[in-house]
Amino acid sequence: MLLTLLRLFSFGALVSLVSFAAHAEDTAKLLFDRNAPLVFQIKVIDNASGNKSTIGSGFQISATGVIATNYHVVSDYILEREKYSVEVRDHENHVRKASLINFDIVHDLALLQVEGLGEQELNLSQNQLAQGSRIYSMGNPNDLGMTIIEGTYNGLVEASRYMKYLFSGSLNAGMSGGPVFNSAGDVIGVNVSKGGEQLSFLVPAKHLIELVENGFEPLSTADYKAHARKYLMQDQNDYYSMLTGMEWLTKEFQQFDLPDKFHESLKCWGHTLEKEQNLYEEVHRHCKTKDEIFINSDLYTGAFSFNYESITSDELITSQFYKLLEQNHVMSSFSNGNSKEHTTNFSCVTDFIDLDSGSGRYVEPWKITTCIRGYVEYKDLYDAGLIATHADSENGSHKALVVSLYTMGIDQQNIARMHNKFLGSVK
Repeated sequence: MLLTLLRLFSFGALVSLVSFAAHAEDTAKLLFDRNAPLVFQIKVIDNASGNKSTIGSGFQISATGVIATNYHVVSDYILEREKYSVEVRDHENHVRKASLINFDIVHDLALLQVEGLGEQELNLSQNQLAQGSRIYSMGNPNDLGMTIIEGTYNGLVEASRYMKYLFSGSLNAGMSGGPVFNSAGDVIGVNVSKGGEQLSFLVPAKHLIELVENGFEPLSTADYKAHARKYLMQDQNDYYSMLTGMEWLTKEFQQFDLPDKFHESLKCWGHTLEKEQNLYEEVHRHCKTKDEIFINSDLYTGAFSFNYESITSDELITSQFYKLLEQNHVMSSFSNGNSKEHTTNFSCVTDFIDLDSGSGRYVEPWKITTCIRGYVEYKDLYDAGLIATHADSENGSHKALVVSLYTMGIDQQNIARMHNKFLGSVK
């Protein structure tokens, strides 16, 4: 009897799985057939050669012919409009010219105006989905033709400075800017990037709705970079004003009390390096945001990180130990862009400062170096780094702490606030 029940249960489960798979297949087919006329391939054309420079996807959100896509898909055209143009290709391979209406550089969104499209539009939805819900992404991967990809909605990405949906589905190059549907056919997000196998990220429709609410009056071509700067300035001010205004959580690190993961946008990790041949030990802790803002292919911004390094030795003589500290008191390279076209050279200042605050803990002052470079085309935005080193030696035993702070795309007022807050939190 039990065996019969198990067999019936297994058969029932198999029927359910087959039914579910058939339903999912039907949903994907229905969405593709219904929405394909409103999803487009977008090509940025290099005017000199007449060939495509970048490709992406987009979708119609207004009966007046407005198409949404990613900022990074059309960034060449936005930044150097005299060199590039934009073409939109529909499901029947008709090609039309497009022009820019508006863009949000922080959330990687742009709106294009295309003439001659039908008076149709896709519905944008902010309705919350349950984690595990099936969702469907459309786009043109690798210039191979329009496709639909079924995957799973897994909510907002944790430890993120910006709202992004985690999509368990495989986006590919060329799908950026395409729509993502719920099972009802509403657009709940926009394809933006791939993080790995079956791991992708979406911009929530919320941000696209906010951009649409600004209207469809085109920006003046002379205002493109000023418009981008406005978004970047507001974003950094909101973030760093929030950080400097909050209480920072601290955690013990090698007998020091130091700032730790004081905001949900940070991820922290640590490791130890035993340099046996070099007769010293290093203990590291790192905290960093995982988000960056794409400005162009040579320049990213928006990252924030801080690092701690404890160095101890009972074997090195004093001169060797301090030489080691000099080698470690070096600003890490800024990997967000090194083109002189986009940033100035770094300007650095070194000083010796007492951070004792009257406690009598530190016998020697801290060696502190600050470096800053400006963004050529975005006035009042900078990359800034701070590195501070403190050392003690007693009875042949040496120990040191090296702390560093890196901020990218920040104004001078917030640089000063962050440096003061950070150094004031070192105990």
